[in-house]
Amino acid sequence: MGKLLAVSLVAACACGGSQSFQDQARDAMPDSTGVHMGAPSDSQQRASTNLTAQNQQDLVAGSSDWYKATVAFVVSINASTAWTLGVVEAVTNTQPTSCSETSCTWGPGSNALDPNSYQLVVSKNADGTSFDWHLDAQSKAQPGPAFVTILHGNAVPSGIRHRGSGTFTIDLDAAATLSNHSTDHGNIVIEYSNVGPAHIEAHFNGVNDSSPNNAGQLGNAYYDFREQVSGGGDMEIAWHNLATNDRTDIHSRWLTNGSGRADVTVVKTSGGVSLSNCWASAAASFATTFDTFGGGVESSCSISPAAPGTHINDPQ
Repeated sequence: MGKLLAVSLVAACACGGSQSFQDQARDAMPDSTGVHMGAPSDSQQRASTNLTAQNQQDLVAGSSDWYKATVAFVVSINASTAWTLGVVEAVTNTQPTSCSETSCTWGPGSNALDPNSYQLVVSKNADGTSFDWHLDAQSKAQPGPAFVTILHGNAVPSGIRHRGSGTFTIDLDAAATLSNHSTDHGNIVIEYSNVGPAHIEAHFNGVNDSSPNNAGQLGNAYYDFREQVSGGGDMEIAWHNLATNDRTDIHSRWLTNGSGRADVTVVKTSGGVSLSNCWASAAASFATTFDTFGGGVESSCSISPAAPGTHINDPQ
């Protein structure tokens, strides 16, 4: 769907508009690699925040379950942002359909096979230093209703192309009203800074619980990723199930060789538990070296001491 959407929007673009403003808008937008989180499985290869589908194949037999959980959470966040920013990047690299001195519009339009029409608008704010943008869509099967905004954000450029800071919101409820979109609920608000080591924070509000045991239940989540200057990473995710009131917090840290640890806190109505799990480097298949309940010696951990997350109560 992401690739089809990108093609649709590019196909909708025509010539015209102010090239100078288009360049400003294009350079201000974050690109598809600038708001990605790294994971232990790719930090060994390069000090970057890029994560590809190959990482899902790196979950080798015998690797730490908490290493697997760390990568799975990173993949889920990247899946939420990759197609979004890939579309914005692809569209702003083409000519808009119209421009004024402070705003450019791409679309509305799509290719013949896309079930929806799309429109992207990028506007420069009165402060002269930031840009607002929104992506709107309309189902072709019901062309009467107005376009709905499925993505909107604000970007503050740094002077380096596609690098800066900002925020954007993915409206899953609005997207669910379109043809051939998922039926996920809620919204995701992502704040980012990608000048230097990346820092990405995400708030999930009223989204589906992906656990097979909690089908149909909703929850809120807090997510924080900080790329380390050394090339490793620091990630915390806190989850609040709104149906059961259970809370989970996972704080994972890893080094450039892929080794790392997760400090986990679980709070349920029946009680709570805390644990730590450490895993070896990529060369050692991310195997568990220490687990609070599974054995091993904590001195074997590549990162010490334990550092439980501090945001378990942030998701309301």
